[in-house]
Amino acid sequence: MRKSIRTPIKKTTRSCHLLWRVVLLVSVSLLLAGTAWAGPLQLQTTFDNNTVYSEQPAPHYLEVLVIAAPATGAVKRRLPLNLALVIDTSGSMRDENKLTSVQQAAIALVNRLQPEDRLAIVSYNNEAKVVLPSSPMKMEQEARWLIQSLRADGGTNLGAGLIEGYHQLREFASPRSINRVLLLSDGKANVGITSSAELSRMALQEADAGISLSTFGVGLDFNEDLMAALSESGRGMYYFIDRPESMETILAKEFNSVESLMAADIQVTITLAPDLHIERVFANSYQVNGNTISVRFGDLSAGERRRMQVRFLPSPRSQGTANNAAKVEMSYRTPGGEGSGTLTQGIGLAYVKSPQAIAGNLDKEVAERSAVFEANFARMEAAQAYDRGEKKRAASILNTVKKKLEGLTSSSRRVQQEVTEMEEYQQGLEQAMPASKRAMMQKQVKYKGQALEGC
Repeated sequence: MRKSIRTPIKKTTRSCHLLWRVVLLVSVSLLLAGTAWAGPLQLQTTFDNNTVYSEQPAPHYLEVLVIAAPATGAVKRRLPLNLALVIDTSGSMRDENKLTSVQQAAIALVNRLQPEDRLAIVSYNNEAKVVLPSSPMKMEQEARWLIQSLRADGGTNLGAGLIEGYHQLREFASPRSINRVLLLSDGKANVGITSSAELSRMALQEADAGISLSTFGVGLDFNEDLMAALSESGRGMYYFIDRPESMETILAKEFNSVESLMAADIQVTITLAPDLHIERVFANSYQVNGNTISVRFGDLSAGERRRMQVRFLPSPRSQGTANNAAKVEMSYRTPGGEGSGTLTQGIGLAYVKSPQAIAGNLDKEVAERSAVFEANFARMEAAQAYDRGEKKRAASILNTVKKKLEGLTSSSRRVQQEVTEMEEYQQGLEQAMPASKRAMMQKQVKYKGQALEGC
């Protein structure tokens, strides 16, 4: 199972920054109003409302937020990088100067590497080719020349390129380095392995072995569902590059993230009480087993965050306090093989007979983000239905959620913006428009849904 969504939050206070500097990188649990610290990570757990109408409960939301410590002058020198650039050189990369933009971005990345870093370059069209075997970056001039020599022709054997990229990294992969494949493509896998499930299994196996994967979809013809699935399984990031000229900026963003890595393999496990019934999970990569939800947050760099929510329906019960309504467990690994950390945090609910008491305890910020999660989940579902040719179902999904948003008592600017975006998207689906414009609209909707978890 997987699906997701995301939203903005307040900046952390200076006091949190100071705490991060002194907390040891070992198993720690400090509970303070739903906020706890473990090593370089802060964990926040919050209900949209911690009171429940005992006689006829309504759906509630649990929000979990993980934030990595911000970069400070005390942050140690970064770990060596072990990277593989896997570049699509199929014939379509000639269009719109896509290959030229990728080459410029790749050269800019080479310019930022240090002598102790390693880089492999793999190109793929009908088959994969090792352009530069994994090499220390004392050979940066050769790397630049080889990147400039790439030419576009043939089909898209994405699987072969990915396999060779992993192969190049595997020999030099180490817990004391950051090992990542950067996969760039403008098309659909149409040669060799084309199964999304098979490619995702490969990415998951390599991630379990310590090699992560970030994906970059260039233009309007790539398979965004495949690229998003690969990045989720590979515990990296997914980027949608609508304009080739923005390639260098986005690849630089990924490089900044890799070189400031604070925690890896972050996993969050949420266990709800038996009388809380899970209705929906807003996260990119998760599994549900009974009342337990396991979420893979992947890696976090300095200042980055991951947010998810769970919508659940409490069963009616007598008034009182349920101290163990939810248990949230977080685990992570520190880059460089220095160890790992775990954290467990509990959070409770109060059951009352007064609707007025419930209204007074609403956390408006969490409730607003819940509305945004719901809106983006609906747009994602509608986009997928439209891709399957189910136009009426897509319209029905959008209408239902739009009415719910319009009926909210707290109509903040953010919620109103979601209503407007919902209306614009629905109008776009109903109107006749060029195929390229519709493809752009679909990719933007799906990418926003993927990107929300990091807000």
